Amino acid sequence: MSKKISNENVLDDVSKDFEKIVESILKDGLEEANKIISESETQSKNQEQEIESQQSKEFDIKSRQIIGTAEMESRNSSLVLLEKNINKVFTAALKELNSNKGKNYPKSLELFINEGLDTIDDSDVLISCNKKDSSIVKDIIDKISSKSKKSISLSDNYITTAGGIIVSNADSTVVVNNTIEDRLERMKAELRTDVANKFK
Repeated sequence: MSKKISNENVLDDVSKDFEKIVESILKDGLEEANKIISESETQSKNQEQEIESQQSKEFDIKSRQIIGTAEMESRNSSLVLLEKNINKVFTAALKELNSNKGKNYPKSLELFINEGLDTIDDSDVLISCNKKDSSIVKDIIDKISSKSKKSISLSDNYITTAGGIIVSNADSTVVVNNTIEDRLERMKAELRTDVANKFK
């Protein structure tokens, strides 16, 4: 009988030891699991923050790109509109000058010729104009030839222009374009800048 009791006590001890081992394993496993979960949560939060930060950066970049594109498109539209209106003004001015150059036009032609003569160093100079202005230009050449050390000739070939003249040396290697069209074109850049500055 005592042997049976003794065996039961041994089994109880073994069972208890086994339970302790199981509990210990479970406890260690639980701690390890909690640790993994905790690390995973921390890592997950870090990843979320990183993603949010990255998304925020991407959003900022995208926003700046959109704003930049919008500003550029707006500026381009303004420049197109500005150019369109400047061209309208110049077309109207050219039309007006073609039909009515005013009483000071001969003085303007003389100024244009003198500008050309000052630019060209050669002794032989050729002046071209349209057919309509040829008699005025001839009178001006006759007037200034006596004071000039240069030989000034009027070209037999007329140019297509609303007005003004072209001054060149004998072999046309140096040319000064003082036609109304060319002078107006040179004024465009200055006018663009002036108008653009007013709308800043």
